Amino acid sequence: MPSMVLQPVLQENWALVYGLFALSGFILGWAAQRGNYCFVNAMTSIFTAKSYERFGALLILFGLSALGCGLLVAFGFIPAVDQYYYNYFAGWYILVGSIIFGFGAALAGGCNLSMLYRAASGYVQNWIELFGMMIGTYVFAIGIWPFQLYTMTNGILSTINGGYVEYLPYLIFHSISNMSIYITTLVVSLPLIFIGIYLQQYTKRKWAISSGLSINLPTARAYYNQNLSTSGEEKVSLTKEIKDLILLRKPYGTNLTTIILALDLLLVFIVGAGYTFNYLVITSSDGGRFFEYLLMLGNVKLFLNTPWFNDSLPIIDPSTLMVIMLCIGAFSASYLSGDFKIRIPRNKSRLLIGFGGGMLVGIGVRMALGCNVGLMWTNFAQLGYDGIIFLFGMLLGVYLAVKVQERWL
Repeated sequence: MPSMVLQPVLQENWALVYGLFALSGFILGWAAQRGNYCFVNAMTSIFTAKSYERFGALLILFGLSALGCGLLVAFGFIPAVDQYYYNYFAGWYILVGSIIFGFGAALAGGCNLSMLYRAASGYVQNWIELFGMMIGTYVFAIGIWPFQLYTMTNGILSTINGGYVEYLPYLIFHSISNMSIYITTLVVSLPLIFIGIYLQQYTKRKWAISSGLSINLPTARAYYNQNLSTSGEEKVSLTKEIKDLILLRKPYGTNLTTIILALDLLLVFIVGAGYTFNYLVITSSDGGRFFEYLLMLGNVKLFLNTPWFNDSLPIIDPSTLMVIMLCIGAFSASYLSGDFKIRIPRNKSRLLIGFGGGMLVGIGVRMALGCNVGLMWTNFAQLGYDGIIFLFGMLLGVYLAVKVQERWL
């Protein structure tokens, strides 16, 4: 039986561990804000604009995360247990929860990540959405969690163990040897990366053709290559591009943000191995926990008599710190670039829709045991299969929300 005991990799003190988690949260918020990175928008653009560019970037993100983490384990830098230890308990609730999450997030106009960095950038609608998510977590805790816990405990349409039971190398090879992890890593990551690149190129070709820019692709390509090779103008252009990015004169591109986020996850995976959550498990649990902390100010203690809150984590942990630093990073990027502004939607009904969508997000993420960041993205990096379930469920939820908005909103 594979080990289920976490093995610390780096012998840092806790101050350094927390400091690096704080740095990671700051980078995540900063990069996501500068790149306007949103999982939901990447999916809605498939059904509205028929664009796959941002969704392709998501697949590249998942592939790079799986590749980086998998190779670190396959070559023995990090023990396998630190990759699969926090794999989820798969079940009906991940599919149903991801559909509810996708539907609510599309209505509200943002995923958990974009909800936070936009709130820190002054978007009032996202403040309302965050509050709705807190209320949704409470609704889940009192109305759904007891039943869901019963099905999880008794294995009703659910696994009863997470960890290596849901680790793809173990499922495929019944082994967690370096070679089985290496093969699984390549099988999972490379197709995601190649499909993501293909979808991006497909979208660019489609829009180029529709705008009349690629009537003669061979001729256009030859002209383009000739221009690149004639002078040092491309170097000047590249230097100016880098300077503009550093000085915050222009936003990050989608793919640059994707690379930064993938590297950020690798940082957390290495630093957190053997100590705490060894991946970016943020945003969703903390939203519900902040509601618990707010009520504590009024001497209402949900952890004493309310399901789910009984097992919630303490307020001082790396996950909570990362959320706080994410908001600080997003605010810093927004303020320094001149993007920060208190924004209230002209159509005030958007605030009500944002609250309702936020409630559904709160219910969905708790039912699925995680969000688009803390389950879907990170589970790809863990070489599990729950992220795949969440991806398809979220796509379905977003699709349904788009159809509802087209017809009634």
